[in-house]
Amino acid sequence: MKANRRDLLRATAGLGLLPMVGRTARADAALESVVSIRTSGGAFGDALKRNFFDPFSKATGVRVIPISASYGEMMAKTAAMEAAGSVEWDIIAPQFTELEQISSYLADLGDCSSMPNIAKEAIPGTCGRWGVLYVIGGQMLCWNPDAYKDRKPQSWADFWDVQTFPGRRGMANTGSPWATLIFSLLADGVPRAQLFPLDLDRAFRKLDEIKPHVAVWWHTGDQSKAMWRNSDISMSMMWNGTAYEAKHSGIPIEWTYNQAIADFGAWCILKGAPHPNAARAFINFYMANPESHAAFAREMGYTTPNRASQRLLTAEEMKELITPDEMTNIITIDAKWLAENRAKVLERWNGWVSA
Repeated sequence: MKANRRDLLRATAGLGLLPMVGRTARADAALESVVSIRTSGGAFGDALKRNFFDPFSKATGVRVIPISASYGEMMAKTAAMEAAGSVEWDIIAPQFTELEQISSYLADLGDCSSMPNIAKEAIPGTCGRWGVLYVIGGQMLCWNPDAYKDRKPQSWADFWDVQTFPGRRGMANTGSPWATLIFSLLADGVPRAQLFPLDLDRAFRKLDEIKPHVAVWWHTGDQSKAMWRNSDISMSMMWNGTAYEAKHSGIPIEWTYNQAIADFGAWCILKGAPHPNAARAFINFYMANPESHAAFAREMGYTTPNRASQRLLTAEEMKELITPDEMTNIITIDAKWLAENRAKVLERWNGWVSA
């Protein structure tokens, strides 16, 4: 749903300002009556609405307007609003590791003291000044357990080893090839501490080896799920939430978080957002309510920074998730290097993958 600034202002005027409610906002600011939040839509957006947006509206009277947009659409819209000097959205959801590079678009949250539940309820490091961590996921190695009953793949070197682990492969072609390039370097023996700056020549040489064995270059999470049913795939890289959804829909699939790459989402308030108080109130509200966080994790396969929610998940449930304790084992992308090299990497990738 695309939010229109005029509609947002009309809704604010019609509903009026609301008093502060409990721990949901700063005591020195009045809540606006609406807040717009970008989501990726689909089942993920539905789970956010059910577990967080609707309860927030019930607690405060603030109407949440979800805006469904892809990552690229979100960033293009953010840049366009900044250039036009007319910001229509309140909260966007970029990667936590990219906040410094896009900080010119974002409200400075300082130490997040205006949202006290972050310090009280969330794991250390949740406040990132330009945004706050809200979801913990990763891109990881997945396989069909029926194809590898005696020995299970555990690394990207195993993914490249088509002799020991035969079968058709799937790889991502989403317009963001950073994970694929990193996986190729890991498969070639580069230690994680030496991944950046990426050795592109070495990465593409390694990709040349696996390319003949890739049956599906998937573009979306839905396609990466469907390929297990339609394409006789034995092994692929996937987002952990999509793999989790596939497994719980009956598709035989297993995975490892060894050598996984971070997919850590952030809530960020846009600089000049029309409803900044309601935006802070929502983020503050989100950081509490452990039952909602546990329910969201069970539905989507993503954990969150809420500490208490971990105690509500069983040991069996936790085995399928990236827990906050495991976050230090997940590989993070050098966002500064990425920002400086994005254009040339994309040009080289697009030429290689289409050849």
